[in-house]
Amino acid sequence: MKLVRICTITAEIEAVTGLHIGAGKDAIEIGGMDNPVIKHPHTGQPYIPGSSLKGKLRSLLEWALHKVDPQGRVWGSDNNQPLQDNEGDEILRIFGTTHKEWKGGPTRVSVRDCHLTPECVKLLHDRGLPFTEEKTEVVIDRIQGKAAGNIGPRKTERVPAGLTFGLEIQFRVIDTGDDGKRDAHCLNRLIEALKLLERDALGGSGSRGYGKVRFRNLAVDGKTIQDKFDAIQEIRLEEPNPVVTWEG
Repeated sequence: MKLVRICTITAEIEAVTGLHIGAGKDAIEIGGMDNPVIKHPHTGQPYIPGSSLKGKLRSLLEWALHKVDPQGRVWGSDNNQPLQDNEGDEILRIFGTTHKEWKGGPTRVSVRDCHLTPECVKLLHDRGLPFTEEKTEVVIDRIQGKAAGNIGPRKTERVPAGLTFGLEIQFRVIDTGDDGKRDAHCLNRLIEALKLLERDALGGSGSRGYGKVRFRNLAVDGKTIQDKFDAIQEIRLEEPNPVVTWEG
């Protein structure tokens, strides 16, 4: 196997509606926030963990390619089940697997944590605006048509609509005997997953309107993506980054 090149996908992720990626709570506070968002421990600013974004993209592709495990497990994670394709499976090539039969090489994608863009942070500071908002939700009594009296309101913290985060994804193109063309097709699939995400939701409570996002200035190696993207035509695989070879 030979590393042909490392492609860089960049964009700005715009929160079109309020976004909630939960941090969890170790303690319950009277009058406190029920569902806080995850924040950077030093700056206190909200961010999108790379693991959350990667997991959502993988899930969407599994559904799109009809590879949802009947038991709800991550595709290709069950060592007790033989792989249908132990080298060419697009999901496993892109996102990786620990399956003992896998021969398609290492994970191709690395998804970085997405932090607020400097322009967004400056705008909030200049206007004295908070990084998050508090949304109160209630359970409706179906008969009376008002908030149920026996269940109190719950507070959910969200990233307000309009904030933007910086996206960076590294994608490794590896030659497994095909000059890297199979991985170029996988790169196309990853772009498709990003476009699917725009039609779905990121984070929690998507069915309640949370988590609609838009990718602005989406580009691969600095080349802006318009509509149809074909990595084989648009990324020159014959001009590699540093070439690394290994046995596999």
